[in-house]
Amino acid sequence: MVGPVQQFSPLRFGGGIAVLVVALLLAACQGYQNIAKPSVSDVVAAGGARELTLVTYNIRTGIGIVSPGTSPYLTQVWKKDLPRVAAAIRSTSADIVAVQELLEGQEEELGRLLGMNYTYARHGTIGPGDWWGVGVLSKFPITASFRDELSTGSGNARSNAVVTVEIDGRPHVFISIHKDKDLGDGVSIDRTADTANEFSGPVAVMGDFNLWPDDPIMKKMPKKLTDSADHVDTPGSRELKKIGTLNGAHHPDHGGRIDAIWIDPRFYEVL
Repeated sequence: MVGPVQQFSPLRFGGGIAVLVVALLLAACQGYQNIAKPSVSDVVAAGGARELTLVTYNIRTGIGIVSPGTSPYLTQVWKKDLPRVAAAIRSTSADIVAVQELLEGQEEELGRLLGMNYTYARHGTIGPGDWWGVGVLSKFPITASFRDELSTGSGNARSNAVVTVEIDGRPHVFISIHKDKDLGDGVSIDRTADTANEFSGPVAVMGDFNLWPDDPIMKKMPKKLTDSADHVDTPGSRELKKIGTLNGAHHPDHGGRIDAIWIDPRFYEVL
C-alpha cells in the first residue's frame, strides 16, 4: 500500500433513520460528480441494517512513500502514481473514503479509476492553500458538498469537505478533515464540531487530525461522536493503536496515531 491507510472494521447502521438537515453557514459550495450508482445486488442485511467500510487516506499528493518527510508543497510537480493509490483503496473494499493531500483533479482521476463518485474542496480559495485540498470518494450518490473553512494564512489555510451521501434513500454526512499541524488553539476542531452538530442525522468525521487521540483539543469534538477505534477490542484496533498512523522511522513520533474516524454510535455500530 502507498502511504498511511487507516481502515476500521465495517460499520452497521439501522433502518428507519429520521434525518433533519438544518441550514448551514458554510463557505463556498464545491462541485461533485456522480459516475457510479449502487449495484442492484447491493442490498441491506436482515433487519434493515447495512454494512459499510469507511477509510481515511492521506495520499501525499499521490507520490506514495517517496522521500518521506518532504513537504507536500514541494511534491506538486513530482511524478505521481495514482493507479497505485487506487489499488490500495480498492484492496480495502471501501464504501466511503476521506482523502487528504489531494491536488485538484486527482479526486476525479481516483474516482474514475475506482468507479466511485467524488468531490473535492480546496484548503484555500485564492493564494495560500489553493493548490491542494481534501475530498471524499463514495460508492453511493453524492447529493451535496461544501467547503468549510477552518483556518487561514500562509501555510495554515485549511478547510473541510462536508459531503452528503445518499445511502438507501437517507442522507449521511461525511466530513473529510486535514487540520493544520502547527495551529494549537483548537479553533479548527471547534469549527468542525459546530458543523457536525448542525446535522441531527448520521455524521462521521474522518481524516488527518494532526493531533494525538489524548490531546486536550480533541475533547472539543462533538459529544455525540466517538473515536471508532475505541469501540472494539480486535486485532485490527489493537494493531492500529500500537503502530499508529505516522509510519516510517524518519518521523520523531513514529508509531503515533493522528488519523481517525469519528462516528455517531446512535446510528453506527462498529463491527
